[in-house]
This record gives sequence, C-alpha cells and structure tokens, in this order.
Amino acid sequence: MKPVLSVLALSVFLGACSTGLKKEDDPGPLPANLSVESNDAESADQMYLKAKTLLDRQQYETALSNFENLEATHPFGEHAAQARLDIAYAYYKLNEHQSALAAIDRFLKLYPQSDKADYAYYLKGLANFTRGRSLLENLVSRKLHRMDQSALRLSFSDFSTLANRYPDSQYVPDAKLRMERLRNAMARHELATAEYYFERSAMVAVVNRINTMLEIYPDTRHSADGLSLLARAHLALGNRQLAAKTVGELQIADPEHPDLRILGNIRG
Repeated sequence: MKPVLSVLALSVFLGACSTGLKKEDDPGPLPANLSVESNDAESADQMYLKAKTLLDRQQYETALSNFENLEATHPFGEHAAQARLDIAYAYYKLNEHQSALAAIDRFLKLYPQSDKADYAYYLKGLANFTRGRSLLENLVSRKLHRMDQSALRLSFSDFSTLANRYPDSQYVPDAKLRMERLRNAMARHELATAEYYFERSAMVAVVNRINTMLEIYPDTRHSADGLSLLARAHLALGNRQLAAKTVGELQIADPEHPDLRILGNIRG
C-alpha cells in the first residue's frame, strides 16, 4: 500500500472503528448534581442551571462563556468541579481539543480524588483520539512516515490509565475497544514508514522499524505484513539466514499469507 493510501486507510480506520464504540465519540456531559444551602449558593445554582441548559441545547460557545463566568465568580463553590468538567466537554464539542485537554488537566490537578476522575480520563482520551484522527484527515496529501503520532499515543495512555485505575468504570469497555484499534493504527504507521524506506532501498532502516513495530505492537493485524517486509529486507541485505528465520515466523503467524509463495523457498 502506498503511503498516501495508507493515510486514507488509517483515517477511515480510526473514523469508522464503530463496532461497539460510542456514537460520534461523545461521552455526553455529566448529569448535574445541584443543591442550595444559602443565598450565595442559590446564585451559583442559578448560574449553573443556565449554563447547563445551554450545554444541553448544544449551544456550546454560550454555555462555555457562562461556565467560565461561574468559575470566575464562585471558584470554590459546590459547582466548581462540575463546571470545570463541563467546560472541558464544551471545548471538546467545539473541536478545540487543546483547550479541552488543558481544562481536563486542570480538573485532575485540583481534584485528583474526585469520583468523576474516570470521566475526566475518558474525555481526555477521546480528545486526543479525535485530535489524532483530525490530523490524519488533514494530512492526507502528506507522507505517512512524517506524521506526528503523539496524539494517538497519548490517547492510548489516557485510556490505559482509565482502565488500570478505575477498572469498574462504565467507560472502561469502550476505552479498551479504542485501545485495541489504536494499537493497530500505530502498528500500521510503523509498517507504512518501513514500506517508505523499502521503496528507497534503505534496508537497515526497514529492519530497525519493523523490529520496533513487532516489539512495541506485537500480534496486531499488521504483524504478518511486517514479517514479510522484514524477510525481504534481510534478503536484500544478503542475510539469508535471518530471512529464513523470519519466514518461519511468518508461516506460524499467517500460514496463508500470499507472500509465502515467493518467500517460502528460502527456508532450509
């Protein structure tokens, strides 16, 4: 697969990985938890209800302005924590991913023991996931090997943190599905980069890249193609013994791989 086509495939892959995933990558805002204890609290309560109503009506910019006003006037009120997460969600829905991530990090710093921390990590993972997908969609005309994969790696890390710290969270099943798809996407990036080097006869770079892919992202849907490319790179370098060993691994990983018709005769 050519690098540009690889971008298209990966973009479609991340955008369409829909089986079992939440519709439109949307966790929804957290439900409000309101109570009134004083006149001042009632004022904050009214401000929060107004902002929350706007958020529920998908008037994200206006809601964001109202939440930020609430945060500024009642920074230590009972709605402060909820408002900060709502601010993050509003930024996320406005596709302002960096602002959403900054808001989430601030929430986690201020409320590390919050019972809403699982939602914060899930929303953070989605923001990075969507940011990474947007990069793919916007860089179709560029070489895949030059693409920044940091957003996808960060998304994987966010979902992993969620799954490890909050195994009983309602968001974990979806996070695990996304982690599996991210592993495959990142492995595909490594493979596409190795293909780019192979086309330019940079065989040492191919060997290093595929070995890294197989070490960091083992047993993905791209492992067999990686082994095939690795065997061909070893052959090009004159390393017939390593090529034969790699072909043996390919036969175990995917006995029906089409490249075995060409590579199978080098074993022995």
